[in-house]
Amino acid sequence: MASKYDQKTKDEVIAFIKKHNEDNGRGGQSAAVKKWKLNSVTVKSWLEKAGVDTPGRGGKKKRKPGRPPKVVTEDKPRLKPGRKPGFKPGPKPAVSAVGDLAGMLNRLLAIRNEIASLESEYGNLKTKL
Repeated sequence: MASKYDQKTKDEVIAFIKKHNEDNGRGGQSAAVKKWKLNSVTVKSWLEKAGVDTPGRGGKKKRKPGRPPKVVTEDKPRLKPGRKPGFKPGPKPAVSAVGDLAGMLNRLLAIRNEIASLESEYGNLKTKL
C-alpha cells in the first residue's frame, strides 16, 4: 500500500542527501533509503521534483567515445525483432486427439507384426546354420 509523506519529511530527506553528497561525493540517496526505509524510486522522484541533480545513466547506455553510430542501409528490409528469416507463421493444423491415438496404435501394431515376422525368419535362418 502506498504511503503518503508530509513535506517536512521530504525536505529532511532531500537536505540529508545534499549534505551526504557534499561530504562524501556520492551515496546520499542510498544512505537515505536505508536510514528512512524508503523506496529508492520515491526518493529519486522527490529529488527530481526538488531540482536536485541525480547522477546516473538516465536509463540509456551512452556510446563509447570514438565509436561511429550505426548506419541503417535500405538494401535489406528490416525484420521485426525476434523473427527468423524464412519463418512464416500460419494457422496450426487441427489435431484430433482420438484420431492421433488411433493412428499411433495402428503404427505400433504394424511394427509389432513386422518384429514377429523378423523373429520367425531369424529362427529359420538359425536352424539352417
